Amino acid sequence: MSYTITLIDEIKNKLLESIGITFIVLGTIGNVLNIILFSKRTLWTLSPCIPLLFVISVSNLILIYSFVMLRTLIGFRITPAYYSSIVCKFQLYIYYISYCLSSWFMVMCCIDRFLSSSHDVNIRNYSNMRTTTRICLTIIIIILLIFSPSFYCFEANQFHKPTPCFTQNDICAMFDLIVYFIFQGIGPPILMFFFGFGTIKHIYHDRQDPQILPARARFPSALGRKKKKISRELLRMITMQVTLYITFTMPFSLIKIYGSIPLPIIKSPLRLSIENFIANICLLATFVDKVFSFYIYTLSGKYYRKELRHLVTKIWHRHRVIPQH
Repeated sequence: MSYTITLIDEIKNKLLESIGITFIVLGTIGNVLNIILFSKRTLWTLSPCIPLLFVISVSNLILIYSFVMLRTLIGFRITPAYYSSIVCKFQLYIYYISYCLSSWFMVMCCIDRFLSSSHDVNIRNYSNMRTTTRICLTIIIIILLIFSPSFYCFEANQFHKPTPCFTQNDICAMFDLIVYFIFQGIGPPILMFFFGFGTIKHIYHDRQDPQILPARARFPSALGRKKKKISRELLRMITMQVTLYITFTMPFSLIKIYGSIPLPIIKSPLRLSIENFIANICLLATFVDKVFSFYIYTLSGKYYRKELRHLVTKIWHRHRVIPQH
């Protein structure tokens, strides 16, 4: 049995190494390009979703280097969070903050698409930068406060727990579970699905009965047509990312539910090793939409690809060496 446990741990470490390095490299390249493209102020005037996608990319980059990198180091048996309470607490706090900001700003993107696609002008008027900024600041403050107990609840050197950096008592464990499901596991997916379905319903009704739209929407100007085109592409981009988010978040949510169920048995070391292996793989899977957002946008957004080509061309001409004759 000890050989089997050692083998499982070795496979887990190798997967953490390879998947982690892949995520860091691809995620860094993708999110840096996202930040460069979405930081263009000219794009911010086209849709409130653009600055949201900018902040999401910044959050993803912080998440990759604050958590994915430390998970990768576990594969190399470098585990500062296991032994240092300070590293343990800060790692988890930054992880929760950056992950939740990324997820909840994606919820905000879904809400904005829902508002902007409504045929009711009063609802559409809520889709603006002022409203978006206020809501985003509120979300940031709530998330910063709600996860502040992490500095008390988590401790290192708990080698009898599923991981040495873990909650120190049952009250903290219950708090962590409730907050996880509200702010990560269930809350964002439900809201994404609800507002995504509402957006599709708005679009369907508009196509069935174009007369319900105002004349300005039925006969838009050149800028209006451009905004409408970008809105459709943003909807495709966000829909693909939300689909990946829900798909790859659910397995870890099920793991969290399973871990919270008290079982009337003492788990063997082999079973604990298998559960730890599955939990680590499912945890890494939750980063798929954060790491591959750039590639999702590139595949689904024609306007995004156009802006990317302009960026690459600009960089190429700036750094091109002109031969001397």
